[in-house]
Amino acid sequence: MKRRELAGFAFFALLFCFLWLGALSLAESAEPAGLVRIEQSDVQGLKHTRSEALLDLLPRPLPADYTEAEIREFERRVRNLSLFDRVTVAVRDQTLAVEVQEKFTLAPILNFTSGSSPQDLNATGGLVEYNIDGGATALGALFNYSQRGANVEVWLSQHAYSPTRWAKEIKGAYTHNGIRFAESSTTWDRRRIGGEFELKAPFWYGSPLRFEFVAKVYREDIQEAKGTRPPSGTYIGLIPEVTWDRYHWNDLVPKGYRLSLELRPGYFLGPNQNRHEGRIKYLQAIPLGDMTVLMVNATAEAVNAGNVNHSLLLGSQVGIRGLSDNLFRNHAQTYANVEFRHAIQLAPRWAVQVVGFSDFGAYQTFTEDGKVKSWRGAVNAGGGARLIPTFLSNTLLRVDYARLMEPIPNTLVQVGITQYF
Repeated sequence: MKRRELAGFAFFALLFCFLWLGALSLAESAEPAGLVRIEQSDVQGLKHTRSEALLDLLPRPLPADYTEAEIREFERRVRNLSLFDRVTVAVRDQTLAVEVQEKFTLAPILNFTSGSSPQDLNATGGLVEYNIDGGATALGALFNYSQRGANVEVWLSQHAYSPTRWAKEIKGAYTHNGIRFAESSTTWDRRRIGGEFELKAPFWYGSPLRFEFVAKVYREDIQEAKGTRPPSGTYIGLIPEVTWDRYHWNDLVPKGYRLSLELRPGYFLGPNQNRHEGRIKYLQAIPLGDMTVLMVNATAEAVNAGNVNHSLLLGSQVGIRGLSDNLFRNHAQTYANVEFRHAIQLAPRWAVQVVGFSDFGAYQTFTEDGKVKSWRGAVNAGGGARLIPTFLSNTLLRVDYARLMEPIPNTLVQVGITQYF
């Protein structure tokens, strides 16, 4: 497909997606509902979070009239901040009564995954405070050893659930990656330093549509090459993203779905190369009982060919547990993770969750000179357990055992402090 045809196809695909999601939005927001008058608020249970940060999630400032659907959506947004493990919202005598149980929001970032060799392990350590300003703004930093090198990342991020303000995120990163291939002795070191600035549009009531825009830049240097040596240069890219968000977060039994589309046009200055990327992501939670849920996470993505440094990575850390990491650098890939989770309450704010899972997908790898190989498949099955302290934000102990059946039989024990997805 020629470049002009590809650009036209991408434009009409994005336009169709916008129109389709917009039509769904109008259909869902057309439900008739009576109005409830609310004159004041009564927020109980806050420790570090400001009550104004929660009231900012309302579609209109108090006092005002609200529909029942708007009250339900307000409760969903409070839950999705991930700052509370209990949220109740009710209207009594023209008073918005909100009661929450706040989590401890300073959380470690710890992760370890074994690899096919000691060089290919993945280890991460860091800290993130999810509520530095009492308004659900997160500040984090981490050090990571992955892809055979050391990586550092810092970020500051506002939550995206306000209907009245643009949320902002700024991120800086340094990465040092060892590039290798399954069927070649060619290797090199790839080093990048750069950052991102992201704007998230106000998340208006009456529509689950969300829009985000990211500007990204990094400097890429190639060192210690053995064999083919790709060029160094500077990347500049703009990333628009549209999300259809009907997801209700919960520590144990979430529900709903979220669908997002990213188109990432970019350019690599120096050798003057296109670096485009497209991605579709889908997440769904299907409750099967008070403590049981079926989770589905799916991704399809592709980049333009020509330079293997602009590629997608599939492995145990992201994608398919048991698949070798740092080896499959792909032109296109798709994968799905399916988990059956059942939780058992051990004590107030403590639970253990048993999990059965399967990951499966397909991918097209690059050769060292940027040529595309044929599709291959991968599938596994396994099980695991999570110890979940619901009073901590986004923190748990996860242990998974995976048996990879394709493309090469393998077993993997993976340990982390977040859910796999």
